[in-house]
Amino acid sequence: MSLLDGKTVVVSGVGAGLGHQVAAAVVRDGGNAVLGARTEANLAKSAAEIDPGGAHTAYRATDITDEGQCAALAGLASERFGGIDAVVHVAAWDSYFGGLEDADFTTWRSVLDVNLLGSLRMTRACLPGLKA
Repeated sequence: MSLLDGKTVVVSGVGAGLGHQVAAAVVRDGGNAVLGARTEANLAKSAAEIDPGGAHTAYRATDITDEGQCAALAGLASERFGGIDAVVHVAAWDSYFGGLEDADFTTWRSVLDVNLLGSLRMTRACLPGLKA
């Protein structure tokens, strides 16, 4: 028996890096990985690499700044695999860092919307599945 046998994990921010590795570890350890990210082509590529037969992966293009898209990804997990056992937040805007003196607050608002509020949106969308 593997660590995640029969468990379903929603992973946000699946691309070529950490999100892909997290989803691959979920499937490797016997679980189902539900992949979300903004670019569907990247999701399809990751899913095919992680689980060529597609039995343990599902994916949907998801922008975590949009509550409806977060709800759709959570719904996919419940519909395809019967529930949600965990959520892993990898989606983040990590290319903007700066000081306060010359800060572009419009950009910082966008960073907070993705990195903080996006994680909250995705978690809230998954709560019904997690509670079940």
